Amino acid sequence: MSDGKNADHFNGKWAIVTVDDRLPPLAEQIARARAFGVRESTYGRHDISALLIDDVTSVKRTTNWTKHLPMRAKLIEAGIIWELKGDQVWFCTPLCVGFSEKHARETVEGLWAGGMEVYVHTLRNNGPACYAPGDDLTTLLEMVAYEQNAAAVRLSRARKS
Repeated sequence: MSDGKNADHFNGKWAIVTVDDRLPPLAEQIARARAFGVRESTYGRHDISALLIDDVTSVKRTTNWTKHLPMRAKLIEAGIIWELKGDQVWFCTPLCVGFSEKHARETVEGLWAGGMEVYVHTLRNNGPACYAPGDDLTTLLEMVAYEQNAAAVRLSRARKS
């Protein structure tokens, strides 16, 4: 953890921001990630950004999100290689974790494989939650399904207008 004296010291906080019409705006996600404590940092000798952004606005329909989210895939791979045990990966909402229950589970389990925890900033009216390796994901996955359906309804209504 950062001692506050060295601004370049990595504090173990990452953010995965995904740009899509179903998710909060990019600027809002970045502002909330900053409030969580995510900042530009270094990890050892590696200059890396702790704020990772994937833009999937041009992806129409897919069941293979991994190839469309390269920054997310790189962090999962880095977590396994570097053993980022105890680091926290921030997501704005459950739908930001995954666009389906299956995708969310794959994301969380991939991050857990590197020992990382998954922090979800907004869980409906329940506030934030942090999922450590082995935690029960039932509630999170239910919220992903709920948000997925709500987003589909919003987009459908917007297209009809």
